[in-house]
Amino acid sequence: MFTPTPVRNTKQTRKRTKVNVTLWTVCSTVGALSVIGSVALMVGWKQQIPRNSVSQVQQAKAQVSQIREVYLEKLSRTDYNMDHLSSYSSVEGAPTLTGWRQLAAALWGQQLRGEISRMQADENSGFYRLHYMPALEIVKFNSLDVLLEAASGNNTFYWGYRRTDGMKVEEKIPSGAAAVLILGKLEAIDYAQNLESQPSVDLNQMFIQIRNAQEPYSLAQAQLLRARGYLDPVEQMAQVADIRERIKQREEQRQIYLQQTKKNQNKPVPSKQPVVNKSGE
Repeated sequence: MFTPTPVRNTKQTRKRTKVNVTLWTVCSTVGALSVIGSVALMVGWKQQIPRNSVSQVQQAKAQVSQIREVYLEKLSRTDYNMDHLSSYSSVEGAPTLTGWRQLAAALWGQQLRGEISRMQADENSGFYRLHYMPALEIVKFNSLDVLLEAASGNNTFYWGYRRTDGMKVEEKIPSGAAAVLILGKLEAIDYAQNLESQPSVDLNQMFIQIRNAQEPYSLAQAQLLRARGYLDPVEQMAQVADIRERIKQREEQRQIYLQQTKKNQNKPVPSKQPVVNKSGE
């Protein structure tokens, strides 16, 4: 008789493998950090500083250059009509485009014409009844002689004046300063020869304009020094008025000391009389 036998399951059962918790934690952490880093790089790339950005030092330097350009343009510009010089508008009182140096030279030219006119009327003067054109040529050649002295290395130039309080001020200047003065005189002679209309020059108004232009220029220079990391020069520039006053007081004290020394030297020294011995010896 047939006896059935049970059929065995030939499929092999799968073995369950245990997951390494430490390895899984490390992999997930690295993945999360990679995602976060990618997002941060994308956001940072959009918000990055452009390559052509200007630093703080460059901004301060550009500000100084801009203010200096305006200051020098007003100080020494030459693009004007020399026959129609005028210093200030008669309607609004606004300054014209004529430079300060040109106006001062034009004023000097007027004063040279006035001096020559007085000498033309003086019988004892070499300019007596001499036309102003050859007279100005003589003044020009005399100025060129001084410029030749400066070009030859002469450094014994002085300039001086007497203040309103009566004190005499004299200062030794280098050859470069003498050359600047002579060039200004040559420009004044040229204006005296060629200007058809003489401008009206107000030196007080010119002084106010220069002071108003110099103040923001000094502040911009101080800001540039501060941006470059300097502290002491910035403080010194802020104390320019006080330092200038201290230097002025020292100079006045020096002048007073020199004057007293001269007075003491000019006093007569009393002659020594022989001592008379009363005892008759």
